[in-house]
Amino acid sequence: MAFFIVLLTSCSENDPQPTPTEPAVSYIINYGDYLGAKSTITAFDKETGTVTNNYYENVNGMALVSNIQHAFSHNGNIYMLGNNPDELFWVDGQTFEQHDNGINTGIVKPRFGVASGNYLYVSCWGGDIWADESISYIAKFNLATKMVEEKISLPGGPEGLAVAHNKLYAALNYKDSVAVIDLNTGEISYIEAPAVTSYFAKDKNDNLYVSLVSTYSDYSENTGLGYINTTIDELEATYPLDGVSTSYVNILAPDLNFEKLYVMTSAYDANWNLSGAIAVFDVADKNFESGFLVEDISGANGIATYNDQVFSFIAESVTANGSVKIYQPDGTFVGEFETGKAPFLLLTVEE
Repeated sequence: MAFFIVLLTSCSENDPQPTPTEPAVSYIINYGDYLGAKSTITAFDKETGTVTNNYYENVNGMALVSNIQHAFSHNGNIYMLGNNPDELFWVDGQTFEQHDNGINTGIVKPRFGVASGNYLYVSCWGGDIWADESISYIAKFNLATKMVEEKISLPGGPEGLAVAHNKLYAALNYKDSVAVIDLNTGEISYIEAPAVTSYFAKDKNDNLYVSLVSTYSDYSENTGLGYINTTIDELEATYPLDGVSTSYVNILAPDLNFEKLYVMTSAYDANWNLSGAIAVFDVADKNFESGFLVEDISGANGIATYNDQVFSFIAESVTANGSVKIYQPDGTFVGEFETGKAPFLLLTVEE
C-alpha cells in the first residue's frame, strides 16, 4: 500500500556553499514487537512522496526473520544487526536485494555498528549483561572474509559507536564513561562522563556530541549533551537537558549542515503512557533553544532528519502499525504517513 505526502523545502540564494544533497529514497526500519512480530522495512521516496511498506518482502519474496536493532550503510551495502535471532546481514543499497546469508558466529546481542575501511565494528552485549557487565565486547568484522576477525573485550555495555582519527569511540550503557579504542595499537582508554552515555553525533571536525542519560541502573541528574574533543580525547563541555530519552539508536539527529542537533526527550506518565518532545541544540551558539520544537508526542519512538525536515517516529501500540510525523525546522507540521510496527530509524544510503 502506498501513501502520498508533499514535502516542502527551502534554500537561500546567499549561501556561500552549495547545499549538500541526499539520495531520493530512504528506508525506515520498523522494529516489530516483543510478541513475535519481526522487523519490516518502509521505503520512502522524498521526490514523489511515495511510501511503500513491507519493502524487504516485496523485493526478496520473503519476510525478515529477526528484529533489527540497528542499520547503517557502507560502500553501497546496507548492514543490519538483528536480535532474536542474533545476526549481521546485508542487502544491496540500490536494489535492497539480499544475496548472501547473514552471519551469527561471534555476534551475540548486537547493539550498534559502524564502518571504517575494510572493517565493521559491532557493539555486542554478549548475553545477560545486566547480570555480568564484563561479558560485552566489540566484534571486528572483516568485510573481505565476511567473518568476525576479533572480539575486543569491552566491559560496561557498549552501545553507540563512532570512528574519528582512527580511534573507535564506544558509549557505555553501564558505566559513566566513553571507551576509546586505538585502532592501530588496540589500546583502550576512557573519558569520564557525568552520566551514562548512549549515542554520538559527529560534527564536521570529527568531534563528538554524546547523549548523557539517566537509567534505572545508573541514575543521574546530569543529563543532556556532552562535547568530546577527539584530538585530545577530553569531555570539554556539557549542556544540560532534562529527560534525554533512553530509547535506542535514534535520539540524536543533526540537520544536513550540522547547524542544529535535535535531541529527543521522553517520560512515562502515571498510567505508563510514553510521551516525548524534541529539543533543538544550536551548534554555533552552543546552547539549547528555549522551548521545544515539538512536545507532547504520544508514543515517541525516535527522531531523524531528512532533507532538513524532522521526522518523529510514533509507536503508540505494540499491536498496531506505527507512523511518522514530519515537521519543518520551525516546528510547522508537514504531514504524516503509516509505517510498520514500531518505526525507529531512518536510513539513507551513501552515494
